[in-house]
Amino acid sequence: MPALIEYSSLEENVALCLDLGFDFIELNMNMPYSFPENLPAKKVREVAETHGIEFTMHAHDEVDLASFHDPVRKGHVQRCAQALDWCAESGAKLLNVHINRGVYFTLPDHQAWIYDQYRDRFKETLVESMAYLIDRGRSNGVMVCTENSSNFQLPFVSDALDELSKLDGFKITWDTGHDAKVKYAERPVLMRHRDRIAHMHLHDYDGKSDHQVLMTGEIDIAGMLNFAKERNSRVLIETKTAISLRQSMQRLWQAHLI
Repeated sequence: MPALIEYSSLEENVALCLDLGFDFIELNMNMPYSFPENLPAKKVREVAETHGIEFTMHAHDEVDLASFHDPVRKGHVQRCAQALDWCAESGAKLLNVHINRGVYFTLPDHQAWIYDQYRDRFKETLVESMAYLIDRGRSNGVMVCTENSSNFQLPFVSDALDELSKLDGFKITWDTGHDAKVKYAERPVLMRHRDRIAHMHLHDYDGKSDHQVLMTGEIDIAGMLNFAKERNSRVLIETKTAISLRQSMQRLWQAHLI
């Protein structure tokens, strides 16, 4: 389960996790109560050991590991490095990051992405940043996973992923709802790198919005779970309220999927 915005503490999330029978909680650095400096690593490790659950961490969404502004990029890389060190100390198994697509110019007939215009530079800076973080995480037993965020189909992102896939230890998080939002345009890229998929964010899509209760939309939930099982990957049920998490679990039980 994901850490919830309706909560303001680790304890509330742990209570729901135990009540619903989840195996892990994905903390989220978009919320202050999940900031590494606000959440003692020793406390998280003790909670995990006491209750037999695990933790992962989601980097904040503003991270841009390819920024052409050196101070900005270095600051974001350093923040992720801090998160990885915190994960190692707390026992968290994984750090999830996005590829920031950057900014675009709206032209009369199309959108022009800066990172597409300077594709080689984008690829070079992104690969350099990711290589550093992957190595830092691996040295401490923490996996770094790159999540599709409705952008893997963009040519400059897809091109960069081909380069990233050459890195030893590069891993992918498959977000099912983000893929569905772009009419599954990310799917070919994901399947091209299927051997790198090690984590899944599972939520449904109803044709208008993602992060819907499982089995209320168009996504093949059973198929996604089977894929995750084949890949031996963790699955985060990424419906983002306590009520929708409970409803999702009930639907999985009713369908005999868990």
